[in-house]
Amino acid sequence: MSVPPHGPAVEEWKGLTLDDCLDIVSIDQRFCGPRNSGNGGYSAGLFARVIDGPAEVTLKAPPPLDAPIKIRNSGDGYTAASGETIVALIRPAQVEFDPLPLPDENDIVAARGAFLSDAGGHHMLPHCFVCGDKREHGDGLRIFSGPAPESPVNADYWTPGADLADEGGLVGPEFLWAALDCPGAFALRNGLRLSLLGRFAVDIKRRPRTGEKLIVAAWRTGEDGRKHYSASALFDAERKLVAAANATWIELNDPKFLERLRQENE
Repeated sequence: MSVPPHGPAVEEWKGLTLDDCLDIVSIDQRFCGPRNSGNGGYSAGLFARVIDGPAEVTLKAPPPLDAPIKIRNSGDGYTAASGETIVALIRPAQVEFDPLPLPDENDIVAARGAFLSDAGGHHMLPHCFVCGDKREHGDGLRIFSGPAPESPVNADYWTPGADLADEGGLVGPEFLWAALDCPGAFALRNGLRLSLLGRFAVDIKRRPRTGEKLIVAAWRTGEDGRKHYSASALFDAERKLVAAANATWIELNDPKFLERLRQENE
């Protein structure tokens, strides 16, 4: 059980036990997407630790920060709940993966340089743990997956830091889920239109060691009204697959909500 020793939510943890659930987790402020909720990929990866193998997480509410989230068995899968609010549904899954040709090294460097180019350089969530350009080195992942030249693939390099390792020196699975998340959103190439993660399925082939240079790649796979679909993947230096993901994104169209989100994330 992950219990924070201090912080504003400490009172909420008093008396909690594992008697009625499999695990109790908390999302630290560091791992935010929007400033007031957890990064979707990181949160989903944290919840999916109850499943051994490929998993799918459907986010039903913004994952709260610094609050206890209970993971319970729900028959055909699991639920993650904060108080009475269902935050996510978790179940085993299969990831459909048909990779596109990866850009070469020069084009990956160029892709990073083109990050936010279709949005006029404006980042709507600049404090995001994964892709926030206001996050410092060693704090956020700073994965800036821009469009590769003459390719439908968005890409960047990522070298996981030592702070992301488990006791065996391997990158924690929730950080691999996180790294696969935001690149899929930017691969939609929707400019200033904002979409948030709705459903995420991830298959981790192996967990890399920290300090290992990886390629992050993503591309659009379809759309249906406000729903957009993408695939993303991590590859090692030999371009062998490390992890793959399918994502469903929900495009936001409520002007009041978007304005509140903008003000909260300036």
